[in-house]
Amino acid sequence: MNVRKTHVRLTILNELLAVCSPTKYIGDLREQSLSIILEALGETVGGIYLLRDEGQSLQLMVSRGLAAEHLGELQRLGSRCALWQACTQGAGIVALPVDGSDGGTLEQTLSTLGQRMLCVLPLEAHEERLGCLWVSSASLITLDEEDKEFLNTVGLAIGLAVENSSLYEQMEHRLLESEALYKVSRALASTLNLDDLLSLIVRSAVGTIKNAKNCVLHLLDEETGELRPRALSFVDAVRPNVPGRSQMRIGQGVAGYALETGQVVNVGDVTQDPRFLRVGKVRRFTSMLVAPLKLGDRHVGTLSIDSEQAHAFSQSDERLLVTFAAQAAAALENARLVADLKQSLSDLQAMQAQLVQSEKLSAIGQLIAGVAHELNNPLTAIMGYAQLLQTTEGVDEGTHRDLNKIYLQAQRAAKIVQNLLTFARARQRSGERQLVDVNEILERTLEMRLYQLRVENIEVTTQLDQRLPQTLADANQLQQVFLNLINNAQDAMTEFRGAGHLEISTELLENTIHISFADDGSGLSEEVQKHIFEPFFTTKEIGRGTGLGLSICFGIVSQHGGRIRAENLPGKGAKFVVELPVITGAPSKEQTADESLASRPKNKRVLVVEDEVDVAGLLQRVLREDGHQVVLADNGKSALAHLAEARNAGKGFDLIISDVKMPGMNGSTLYDHIRQEETNMVNHLVFITGDTVSQSTQVFLQKADLPYLSKPFSVEELRHVMSSALGG
Repeated sequence: MNVRKTHVRLTILNELLAVCSPTKYIGDLREQSLSIILEALGETVGGIYLLRDEGQSLQLMVSRGLAAEHLGELQRLGSRCALWQACTQGAGIVALPVDGSDGGTLEQTLSTLGQRMLCVLPLEAHEERLGCLWVSSASLITLDEEDKEFLNTVGLAIGLAVENSSLYEQMEHRLLESEALYKVSRALASTLNLDDLLSLIVRSAVGTIKNAKNCVLHLLDEETGELRPRALSFVDAVRPNVPGRSQMRIGQGVAGYALETGQVVNVGDVTQDPRFLRVGKVRRFTSMLVAPLKLGDRHVGTLSIDSEQAHAFSQSDERLLVTFAAQAAAALENARLVADLKQSLSDLQAMQAQLVQSEKLSAIGQLIAGVAHELNNPLTAIMGYAQLLQTTEGVDEGTHRDLNKIYLQAQRAAKIVQNLLTFARARQRSGERQLVDVNEILERTLEMRLYQLRVENIEVTTQLDQRLPQTLADANQLQQVFLNLINNAQDAMTEFRGAGHLEISTELLENTIHISFADDGSGLSEEVQKHIFEPFFTTKEIGRGTGLGLSICFGIVSQHGGRIRAENLPGKGAKFVVELPVITGAPSKEQTADESLASRPKNKRVLVVEDEVDVAGLLQRVLREDGHQVVLADNGKSALAHLAEARNAGKGFDLIISDVKMPGMNGSTLYDHIRQEETNMVNHLVFITGDTVSQSTQVFLQKADLPYLSKPFSVEELRHVMSSALGG
């Protein structure tokens, strides 16, 4: 190696060391490194590519000597180019194609520019390839082993510098992000402790805004208009919200002016500003910056910083202080709202025992009315078509059983809707009761939950008294009670220790059936036992419990003439006991199928007014199978047209079956028209509705005093009400 070459190499290394600072902007570092290499080699065309996409491509980061029209296609290079190979090998020379027809995009581009050779320096840091620096030449270049070794050393130096600079920039960026997120999250998350919140705000302002010496947060007393210092960065304790030495008010002093105008006030020299009022002799400062604390149109206080330097605060400082002020105002308001909410909850709990149950449930009744109406229509169709299919000729026994299951499950869903309506509006209509086996209902209910109980590691044992007599009850309502008690026991044990043991037993004592549910959960506190059957009382977290489950159980058991109680077991756990009186009186017998069939009227003209297509189709099919002529109308207006047409043709209708709620002209309006225009049909009307819970529907049905069917109804119920209306 000659002296001149050694001198050149040392010069290159010294210049690289001078620019390779870890705190240097990475873009400048790449630019200067490329310039040093190009100048040392006496060339003008070169660039730096770095690996991207997890090493699947190369991205051009900086270049020299390339025209703008070439840069677009050279931004990303794939694995075919020579540079890709250089990223896995040492420094070397690549001969460029003479005619530009071979090689990758870069090689072709350089060839068209008259370049003949490509010198490549792989960039590496900690044995990891980062990319490469390349220089092209219009003349032939040769490298000996010393040259290659030197170029590899240069590539390593640049690679380390690039990585260090990149890491430094990432660290700075993440630090700034973390600080901003930390302050915001802390300000929002600490609103429950107002003292900690205010201390955080004033200290964060001083610690973040350059040149800020002190920070004071004033709160407005809306009654007196006085600004009271509430938190100070130079005082450890947060001051109570009481009058102090400050006599600042809205419009007085710099802070008062900022609060009055709702604008940021930046005073470069307080000695030259007539608005400034110095209070006390403790703090001396020259400039100050004040931002109002605003909530919408309300001004609730100010946030002020000061400095001993004149004109210490910039526009960026103003923006940052406004951000602190906005966060402080929102957090203060949140803290106030939380305090108000706690007080409201306390007041609500105190008043809850005095509220009348009907008042509590009125809102629920309105909500349920719409839901029930939507559920009752499809349930009517399911039950009706299931019954019709059971009477179809050629249905095998297995299909008949499946259809019966469909009907029974739809009937069960209808009962659940009915029970909810009964609870919500205290509907004066008890469920259908018949002689039932309590043990059988209990086993059927438990069967529904056994899998989930096993999944939750809850063991279930039963001790059922086989001597229990049947009693008159609504099986679906009892199932609802048992299901609720099992679910509550499961929740109590799961939350307490993630597993448990549930013992269910029945016993006959003095003509009363006792059904017990004993768990080994956490038990019931004295306070919980006092309120456990009250509506809306719940020990579950928000979103998990409505507080209605046990109150519904209480209502159902009471309607059956029984009672329900809760008690603690010795040690841990709770026990719920349902007591039902044994009632053996049977309900009145229903009309038999043969009697019903014999008494059905035949060959009647019936107008069905129903907007639900499936329900209308069900009515049409049942009536036609019974030998009637059926005309369908989907609203009241269409029904009036059919009535007028029948009247003109001398073929009147024997019966009108109409829904109450329909789009366009509803059943109530249709009834008014019939009273005026079709008086002979007034007593030949039957209404059907899925919305008997709403006040308007109840008032209408009471006023009309005509027979009606509540959806969902069975085929037998439809036939029965028709026979009554037609005098069959």
